[in-house]
This record gives sequence, structure tokens and C-alpha cells, in this order.
Amino acid sequence: MTKQKKLLSVPLIVVVGILIYCWTIILTTEILATWRQYLGLALFSAIAFFYFKNLIITTALSTGIFLLLATFNLLAITPNITTSGIRIGPVSTPPVQLLSLALFILYFWLNLDSLIDIQLDYNEAKTKKLKNDMN
Repeated sequence: MTKQKKLLSVPLIVVVGILIYCWTIILTTEILATWRQYLGLALFSAIAFFYFKNLIITTALSTGIFLLLATFNLLAITPNITTSGIRIGPVSTPPVQLLSLALFILYFWLNLDSLIDIQLDYNEAKTKKLKNDMN
């Protein structure tokens, strides 16, 4: 297992644990799942597929998008959806799920080098294509 895949595994393992807890609570108590929990489970299943197919770039980008969607309350990984925001006078922040925000920060911090490499590889491929088109 490469260093990049190990670093990517940390937030994924945490999300797996949270999703298992979430669906255990939903299935064993009176809490009903909303479309956000179903969407979170479906999208995470796609990320797990990418991970086990060794599509590291796709997994890295889709994990970031997944956690960003969870942060801004477009999907949920917890049984109870709790959002927080800050209001200073008439200006307020959009509501965010703090657990998802913390996971997104952890993901970003652990995978910053990989994300920069992905961007540099993309720019290099784009430059080579432009040079080939000009010749």
C-alpha cells in the first residue's frame, strides 16, 4: 500500500465507522432516515468502489467532494442532522455540519501533497497537449 493510499484511508475509515454507527441507530431505533442519509450511503458506496479498484486520483477527489457536500448539509453521515453557523450582525455563514467540517479539514491536511501532485500532473498534461496541438 502506497503512502498516498494510506493517507487517503484515514478519513475513509473514520467515515465508515460513522456510517456504520449512523445506520445502526437508524435501523434499531425510531429515527427515520432522510434523503440525506440515503445519498450519503450511496455516494460513499461509489467512493469505496473507486478505492478498491485502485483509482487513487478519483478516490481522492471524490472523497473531498463527498466531505464538502456533507459539510454544507447536502448529505448526511450522522443519524441526527445538526448544523451550526455564525452570525455577526446582518452577515451570517451558511449552516455547516461541524463533524463533517472536521473530517474535511483532516482529509485536506493529510492529502494536501497528493492534491497538489494531481493539480501539477493535470497542468503538465494540459501544457503537453497544447504544445502537441501547436506542432
